[in-house]
Amino acid sequence: MARRTTRRLGDGSIFYDRSRRRWVAMASLPRGVDGRRRRLRRTFDTKNDAELFLSGLTPEALVPAEDLTVGDLLGDLKESIRRRFEAGQLAVSTVELYALCGRHLDAEFGDRFALDVSVDDVERFLARQAERLSSRYVAMQRNVLAQAYRWAQRNRRLDWNPAQLSTCPASSPVRAGSVLSPEQAQRLLKAAEGDRLHALWSVMLGVGLRPGEALALTWQCVDLDVEPAVIHVRSYLRKGPDGMYLGALKTHNSARSLDAPTFVAESLNAHRQSRQSPSEGPWRDLVFLSTKRAPRRVTGTSGGLSGSSARPPACRP
Repeated sequence: MARRTTRRLGDGSIFYDRSRRRWVAMASLPRGVDGRRRRLRRTFDTKNDAELFLSGLTPEALVPAEDLTVGDLLGDLKESIRRRFEAGQLAVSTVELYALCGRHLDAEFGDRFALDVSVDDVERFLARQAERLSSRYVAMQRNVLAQAYRWAQRNRRLDWNPAQLSTCPASSPVRAGSVLSPEQAQRLLKAAEGDRLHALWSVMLGVGLRPGEALALTWQCVDLDVEPAVIHVRSYLRKGPDGMYLGALKTHNSARSLDAPTFVAESLNAHRQSRQSPSEGPWRDLVFLSTKRAPRRVTGTSGGLSGSSARPPACRP
């Protein structure tokens, strides 16, 4: 005999299924086009998990899977991206790229029921896009659509993801990136001696940091009192609506502590000693400051960086 938990009308119900040894949460769904009653049913290991599921249900979550459109999925993904951006996890340029892909996808699939979109539908769309757009952007569109479906899967609204099963059209071979040889790197550092950017080039070449990672370094993240010196990568310099700020790194694995070669430690020591007076202002602990005591602008960094009055957080290696 199942034990049913009494709840307020409209909140759904919870009961324990002894035969399966699982807690069951049920909520009423809107009637279908045929007028029949429908219910949302999920099972959980604990009663608490079932309670949390029902308490987190929104009107949107009660839309039956067969009534969900791709536009609904893209809207949910857009809200998720907004929260990640506000948490400092995404750059402005990344959010803008997501929005552009979302508009193209919505124009093609927005009114389609999510369950009706096939793998062939997605691949035909990608093939048409590849005729006029770069392979990188086509792959980004596929990625955004797959993320929209995956968001619904994670929230137990769908178990079908045609974008994830699709493949992008074959593209021309990717050209190998251009890198400096050891001799070229040495000539660059030699030519930069005495320049105020010498320490920045040394860090990027010697430790292999991205521009946004190097520009986000604070003195608390640079340990020059040990042998070898250690650089702790904990932040990424990003541009937001209110200016620059120290945000989250590009990936979880980007947080790392790296041994610095001797020439990098020496250049950082010289850079620190060259400061005629201690820096003032909210960015005073930043290693690489411009003459205006703001984060340095370097061509090619994410988002075209500019100044901000936001206070950078402390580094905790």
